[in-house]
This record gives sequence, structure tokens and C-alpha cells, in this order.
Amino acid sequence: MLTVAEYKHPEALATTDWLATQLDDPSVRVVDVRYYVRATSDGSFRGLSGRKAYRQGHIPGAVFVDFASDLADPEDDVPLNILSADRFEALMGHLGIGNDSTVVVYDDSGGTWAARLWWALRYYGHDAAKVLNGGLTKWTAEGRPLEMRTPTPTSATFRARVRPALRATCDDVRRAIERVDVCIVDALPEIFYTGQVRLYPTHRAGHIPTARNLPATANIDQATQTLLPPDELTQLWRDVDLKPDQSVITYCGAGAYGAYDLFVLYVLGYENISLYDGSWMEWGTNPELPVETGSDNKTLSSG
Repeated sequence: MLTVAEYKHPEALATTDWLATQLDDPSVRVVDVRYYVRATSDGSFRGLSGRKAYRQGHIPGAVFVDFASDLADPEDDVPLNILSADRFEALMGHLGIGNDSTVVVYDDSGGTWAARLWWALRYYGHDAAKVLNGGLTKWTAEGRPLEMRTPTPTSATFRARVRPALRATCDDVRRAIERVDVCIVDALPEIFYTGQVRLYPTHRAGHIPTARNLPATANIDQATQTLLPPDELTQLWRDVDLKPDQSVITYCGAGAYGAYDLFVLYVLGYENISLYDGSWMEWGTNPELPVETGSDNKTLSSG
């Protein structure tokens, strides 16, 4: 079982105080990754870019990355899977992010969307990546400056160094279902995990067999949008019942919330972790893959 009394990797979190002192440092690149999901009249959900919100005000010097149109590989068979190495290199270079850059990512949803880029940077070998604790919510609550100007960063050279262990495949997950040394964690809200509501109208309802449910938003103080203190996180994750010798595969709908659960585990010191990139976007549409519904596995509240 994972037990900690402190963040084991506090460097993965950037404080607003620290970032405010770094805005003029050219080696620090700030990225706005705001994204939203809205319910539609037919009961389904659709993604909404945060680009308009970015243009209305963002942290000074921040560039914008869209979860769907910028980070998703247009040539991958699975919608919204992460960019290929060469495309990711090109995107980072265009944003002025090089291998020597310190990258701070943020959103206004506690980091649950920004973590997608944090994970992608680490997957492609870049350790100097941080999630802004509290994101734009905390930044604005403190009365810190915003700007509407879109910066034009100087291009940089980013060379990807793939870490395959951070990205789980569909086959990895299939094998994990039968293994006691792997814990699968579903990071979606409970209504999707149990199958009460379909995440995608074209996909089946439910979750991957044996998966435990810990919604990404449960890790966050909803009032401040900051990560819960270490003791509260430890208690929260205790019900997932992770064993010391287990590895963890996280997943969600399309790799954002799953990336956030993975981020939290990393902050707490759990190292043997990977993200099932295809998530429900891949699993839920394949009738040959098993699905469970209901809450036979313990489901944790996101409230």
C-alpha cells in the first residue's frame, strides 16, 4: 500500500509565487492547456477548446496548446492518441520549448487537462515539466496579471527520447486484467465508471474489468483547485489498495484525467506507472474487449 507523509516529488508542482518570479526567464516556458467538456441536448458530451478563453486573458508569456487539435495525432487509428515523436518535436519547437526549457503547464480545472501535456513531455523524455498548482484559478484569485497578447516565441529545438514504460497499450491492459501485480485505475467520474451514463454515444458503457475508480477531480481541493495535501491524498488513494510491488495503469476517456491520476501518483512517489493512451476511446468501441458495469469494485467519490 502506498503511504506517504509528504509529496515525494514536489518539484513536479509549480507554485504561483515561484512562477510570478520566473515570467521574464527565457528558459521557462508557460503553456495554457485549458479545455472543457460540455453536455449536449442529446445527453452526450463534446469537447470545447479553451482557445477563446486564452485570448481573453492568460498568464503573461503563456502559449496555448489545444488538447484535441494540437496534441492528438491525426494519423493515429485511435482518435486523440498523443502525437508521434516527430510531430511532438515540431510542436514543441514551434512553441519555443527546447530540451533545456522548464515547462509550466496550467488550466483552470485543477490541472486535469494540463496533466496531458505534462505526461507527454515526460513520455518524450523531458523531465523539467511542472503543473501549476491551482492553475489559473489560484493565479487570478491572487490578483496576478493577465495579458491578451499572443506571444510569438523564438523557435527552439526539441529532441524526443521516448520512454515506452510510461505509455500502456491495449495489449498491456488486456494482460493486466489477469495479473495481480498490476492495478488498473479508471480516472473518470463514477457515472461513467459504473456505466450509468455512456461517455461516448458510439461506445459501450462501463469500465475495464478489475479497474478501480478514482476520479481525477477527487485529488483536488474544489475551492482552491489545488492538489490535496499529502495526508489527504494518501487517505484517498488508500482505498485503491495499491500494493508496494504493483505497477499501475491509469486510463480515462481520452488520456487527460488518466494523465492527472498518473501525475498525482508520481507526486506521491509512485514510479512504476503508465497511462493507457487509447483509454475508453479505444477500449469502449471494440466489442472483442471485455467490459464491466456497476460498482462491484470500490468507487471513490469525486466530491
